[in-house]
Amino acid sequence: METFYLVDFENVHDEGLENIGSLSQTDHVHIFSTKNAPKIRMDIEHIKEVEIEGHLVPACKQSVDMHLVSYLGYLLCSHGKQCAYVIVSKDKDYDNIIEFWKKEGYSNTSRKPKIPGASVKQKKTVQKTAAVATTQTVNSKISAGMDYIFSGDDRSELNLFMQRGLAAKGYSHKHTNRICMYVVAHCNDERVLSGIHNDLREEYDDYLEVYEDVKAILEKFVSSKSKIAKRESQVRSFFGQHFRKKIYTDNKEEIIGIILNAETKQQINNELMKLYGDGSVVKHIYQTIQPLIKELPGK
Repeated sequence: METFYLVDFENVHDEGLENIGSLSQTDHVHIFSTKNAPKIRMDIEHIKEVEIEGHLVPACKQSVDMHLVSYLGYLLCSHGKQCAYVIVSKDKDYDNIIEFWKKEGYSNTSRKPKIPGASVKQKKTVQKTAAVATTQTVNSKISAGMDYIFSGDDRSELNLFMQRGLAAKGYSHKHTNRICMYVVAHCNDERVLSGIHNDLREEYDDYLEVYEDVKAILEKFVSSKSKIAKRESQVRSFFGQHFRKKIYTDNKEEIIGIILNAETKQQINNELMKLYGDGSVVKHIYQTIQPLIKELPGK
């Protein structure tokens, strides 16, 4: 099958072309760039086995995107449904265009972050057993870390964490909101990952790539929650050992909250003064909890 690769060079640079030497005579590569893009690696022009054509387009906002998509339409019309068409880019906004053409019957249309190569496939085969074991470990970690009822505040915290994580991975605002909606919708499910996986499968052609990104962020989320839980357990245990008088136990939750939420030692001192208004009591608490707050900035 003939395959046409349309490369958004401003997005993927030479990394997206690193496997170009593994292509055959049935492959055709169209590289789109502007004068502002880095220079394409010199050895590419000496590759004779593959048809390679460069397209230098005007340097303006979304210029490469528009020209590439326009040329994709030209190729689809010229060569029909018997060929394959691959947009080479990390930009997930192309997925809307791909979905449109799939619905029009061009099922062999897709997006890849780089031109695929034989070496990548071989590496995946060798590491398959280890990858399965790692996936099972990550899935178990996420499932265990999210095995509680998410309240409104918990869901807001999860949504914000996912928003930041997806944005850092290059997802557009539109896709970020969509993916977060699925994650939050299933956060209280018994099989949270299955629900997220199934929704992503219905929404995205490259859903497995999106799913792995989501899992990576969720793994960080449960790890951060685990650290918070351990910290709270440590503070509560310390309080039980060192503050047994009624003057302290009456304000137990307030004191614990001050310690857990403080960003500086001065903040702790100020909050304790608001709570008690008695310098001698505050001094005793402050001196006693020094082992808990030694990592905080301030004196």
